[in-house]
Amino acid sequence: MSLQNYRGFSRDAWLLVAYSFISWLGGNIAWFIFPFYLKSLGFNYAGIGIIFSLSTLAQASVLLFSGPLGTRIGYKNAVLLGVSLMFLGRAFQVFYPTIAMLTLGGVLIGIGLAFESPSYMALLSGEVSDEKRHYLFSLSSAMGTIGSAVGLLLAGFLSRYMSYREVFALVLFIIPIRFLLVLFVKSVLANTEKRLDLNRRLLLKIGRFALPSALIGLGAGVTIPYMGLYFNQRFGTSLESIGWLFALQQFIMGIGMFVLPMIADRLGSVKTIVSFNGSASFLIAVMPFSSTFLIAAVIYTVRTILMNIVNPIWNSFMMGFFSKEERSTVMALNNLSWTATFGLGQYIGGMILDFSLTWPFLITALLYALSMAVFWGLFHGAETKDYKSPSA
Repeated sequence: MSLQNYRGFSRDAWLLVAYSFISWLGGNIAWFIFPFYLKSLGFNYAGIGIIFSLSTLAQASVLLFSGPLGTRIGYKNAVLLGVSLMFLGRAFQVFYPTIAMLTLGGVLIGIGLAFESPSYMALLSGEVSDEKRHYLFSLSSAMGTIGSAVGLLLAGFLSRYMSYREVFALVLFIIPIRFLLVLFVKSVLANTEKRLDLNRRLLLKIGRFALPSALIGLGAGVTIPYMGLYFNQRFGTSLESIGWLFALQQFIMGIGMFVLPMIADRLGSVKTIVSFNGSASFLIAVMPFSSTFLIAAVIYTVRTILMNIVNPIWNSFMMGFFSKEERSTVMALNNLSWTATFGLGQYIGGMILDFSLTWPFLITALLYALSMAVFWGLFHGAETKDYKSPSA
């Protein structure tokens, strides 16, 4: 395969790719600066973990029905609803930074993500043939990842000249751009595709993907939301340096996502996912034993690239097992498995990090490795073109 596979996408597909860039740019400004914003308000790790967890658990709760509802109201409308709720939630967090409003804002953001994320992926999947789906998914993720790198650089740089709250408030100017981009995208659901039979067979089929996702979510929640604070607390690293580190790994990952579909074409999706994520499991285990920030930064950068670069391959592989009218629900329930355990992991990580900066990484590594063992056991030798998931 060659880069010719990235040509020929529709106008709507390119609008959705642009949406991904803007979404990740604003989202990572907020993601990077929010823990420092909360620290400046007097919260400890445990307090931050509670706010994170409530937002994530709100998202998980709504994911129970956001997929079928997105199918019913249309994927485009579901994305627009989600973006609107996220804007309202961020506005509460910027203008009313009390514990109650910070939490309420987080809950609204979680609900917004529950509507936006699965319907966006379903909308994107309708813009391309099955043969080129992993190329469009990778392009969207690559541009989103590059956008996140830009956002991280902006957040780290601007924090030198602006308060955390002022940097955080920039997302209120970015979210409306996301709304406008989706507004010009056509809906891909026909009336006959708005009826979905959520039966036992479909749920069991989704569960085969949801189980390894749940293990990854639990492991990620224990450490990943706290990495900026971890580097700052353990090594005394400045926010600008941390921003450059996170941005560098995003840039590398974004470029790598253009190439990864070609690797997946050669190795197969399953072997690509297991080999990359399995290697990341080892690296997260050795990271807390790093003696300097430079060593820890290199390990974390490589680990993050290996862990996240295969996400579009994973999503594309999963979409190949389901019909168009099932895809929003599939993404929602798969996201639910990851999100619910991620929220639990955030709470666990916040509690542990207050007395240990080592154990969370070992727990994360163990859960990552277990996830890949389960995924390999379920799908080894399987590709969508010649494999049918058992209906059980």
